[in-house]
Amino acid sequence: MKRKSILIVDDEEKNIKLLKGMLASENYHLPDARNGEEALAIVAHTSPDLILLDVMMPGGIDGFDVCRRLNENKETRVIPVVMVTALKEKEHRVKAMQVGADDFLSKPVDRTELVVRVKSLLRIKSYHDELSDSYREIAEKNEKLKELEGIKEELTHMIVHDLRNPLTGISMNLESMLMNKENMSEGQVRAITRSQNHCLDLDLLIESLLNMNKMEEGKMELNKEMTNMAVLKDEVSTQFEQRIKSKNISFSFYHSREVPYVFVDRGLIKRVIANLMSNAVRHTPVKGIIEGDVDFLPQEDSVSVSIRDNGDGIEPRYHERIFDKFEQTELKRAGIKTGVSGLGLAFCKMAVKAHEGKIWVESEGEGKGSTFFFTVPVTDGC
Repeated sequence: MKRKSILIVDDEEKNIKLLKGMLASENYHLPDARNGEEALAIVAHTSPDLILLDVMMPGGIDGFDVCRRLNENKETRVIPVVMVTALKEKEHRVKAMQVGADDFLSKPVDRTELVVRVKSLLRIKSYHDELSDSYREIAEKNEKLKELEGIKEELTHMIVHDLRNPLTGISMNLESMLMNKENMSEGQVRAITRSQNHCLDLDLLIESLLNMNKMEEGKMELNKEMTNMAVLKDEVSTQFEQRIKSKNISFSFYHSREVPYVFVDRGLIKRVIANLMSNAVRHTPVKGIIEGDVDFLPQEDSVSVSIRDNGDGIEPRYHERIFDKFEQTELKRAGIKTGVSGLGLAFCKMAVKAHEGKIWVESEGEGKGSTFFFTVPVTDGC
């Protein structure tokens, strides 16, 4: 183990020898300095573990000045300083503490007192050094993790982006096959329809991943326009007609005639509704029920969209966690179904938040269905 270094600063040789003699049996490295300038130079070069500093020294820099300068430097303020002096007035002790001294010893110095205080301060200094090393190690690992996370995000973004072309080709081929469905069996039509539904899920996932990446990096620019939410929900509903029909689900999506237009990114909000619809269809049993509603909330001056199903349901303790992308692995282990990848709801939260809206879920628990809500404020578009 490295020997502890104690710098002894005193203008009198006999005092330096006396202190060294008292500490000789402790196996410390004991450099010394005869004045303030020399002491500061040694500290800058070697950074001792502790300093025994005489107050009264000739020249322009006394012990108080040395201690003050050490305390003003973030690199040296952690070095414990013990002021050693013949001065015994209370005002001198107070001044020593004010300039950053950690302890005070009066001459003539008692050996036992010196050894005990030195050991105590060195022990505290060791704890500080260990803590600093740990912080430094954590910081280095954190930087490495950030670097790896950046590489992973870039790779994910590239892969996700490249998935779109083959997915589009598959979807178009399936659509082309269905144009000739009169020559197919019912089983073939159902299989192709299911494949189309999977393509829709993948397209929503890809779009969500790409947009989440942009929003997290602050690069997502909202292309807002005055939008009729009732019309928007009808457009989304049309996308799910085949899936709803294939499960024989009873579906209705209401809206009030007095719902005002909202100033939103039409494409982004449309994908929010689509993600919530996809979630509802996936978790609703055959011959189940899905009900949607678009309404105006005058007390909040906002438009709300809700989608209700009679599917799996979600325990209240998971109501907030399902919207957090970092919780998805843990939720899957707990058996909580949050979609194809779990990122759909995380995307919805980010998109709604970007519009200064709110999103939440209400459910009484397992097997009792769920209702997802989100709101966006009504603005004049200015």
